[in-house]
Amino acid sequence: MCNVHPKCKACSFSNGSYQEIWSKKLDKAINTLSIGKNEAIYIHSNNQLHYRKKALLHVDASIIPPKIGLIQNNDIVNINNCPLHLKSINKLIEIIKYSLPHFDKFPLKYILFNENAIVLVIKDHYNKLPKYIELTKGIFAESDFPNLYLHLNPATGNKVFLKSYLYPIYGATFLRNKLGYWYHPLVFQQQISSTHIESIKISIDYLKNNKNLLDLYCGIGIMSANAEQYFDKIIAVEQSPISIECAKKNSFKTNFYIGNVEKIINHIILGNSTFFNNYSLYVNPPRSGMGDQVIEKILKNSPKQIAYLSCNPKSLNKDLICLKNHYTINSIHFFDFLPYTNNIEILTLMELK
Repeated sequence: MCNVHPKCKACSFSNGSYQEIWSKKLDKAINTLSIGKNEAIYIHSNNQLHYRKKALLHVDASIIPPKIGLIQNNDIVNINNCPLHLKSINKLIEIIKYSLPHFDKFPLKYILFNENAIVLVIKDHYNKLPKYIELTKGIFAESDFPNLYLHLNPATGNKVFLKSYLYPIYGATFLRNKLGYWYHPLVFQQQISSTHIESIKISIDYLKNNKNLLDLYCGIGIMSANAEQYFDKIIAVEQSPISIECAKKNSFKTNFYIGNVEKIINHIILGNSTFFNNYSLYVNPPRSGMGDQVIEKILKNSPKQIAYLSCNPKSLNKDLICLKNHYTINSIHFFDFLPYTNNIEILTLMELK
């Protein structure tokens, strides 16, 4: 059982059984989508606990022991033995909590856990970094953290991370996750890698009959890495430079572009005209979706097939309405990427009419 419910509202773990929570969000997603009765629907439930490998937690070290958890009603709710966090993260929280000195000495504001990495965000200026390097090594000398990093930000109340740097106390700049893919402590990763890979394999199997692949919002390149053997050429686009650095380590065959998809898609199309004569499209956009302008530009060089992975039924529905005159939906897959939460992932497979 969760020992902080209902103070912590980050999940629905204590609100019912897994099947009740999953059925509720599945029904809501299906009702949000403007789909007909001919599309094949596939359900991929996923009853897992202790899966969350990435978590950003607030810290109040002005009291001893400090509070480490999530902000609710302007206060930090202590997170102890979360049923969704990796068990290793729960243990690390306790180690850090009882190792920290007072805020006046070590002004820690946030802790980011990302699989094997721990990032301590300290509220101070970068020129104080040497001081905190020595303090950190002393505080956690007995803790045996494999990958520990510092980030200094004098205005942590406004923004957690500045773009400037991440200083490794222990560990390398780039790490490998359990499936062998490269990542950086600050990049986005899906919480359950195996479920993400399942959705990617379904997408590849649907898209692979075409010659080339365009991978938009590619992140750290997991789709491109898995698709390399099935396509002659792959072009991938991602806005985050640090994610692209990881992607280049994960996929050697792919031609990567850094930038906002909406702003650079025309440049990519003009510079690779033959590529777009026979290609499939894979998209995994942010919650806001692809948007009218990106769809309009894509439709000028229409892909023969599209696999669209979305974390937001509302924006997905809006984009599907824009595409419905040009594409037929063959199937829709509903995945539980974040069990016991309100989030749902939807994979829509479409072909050109």
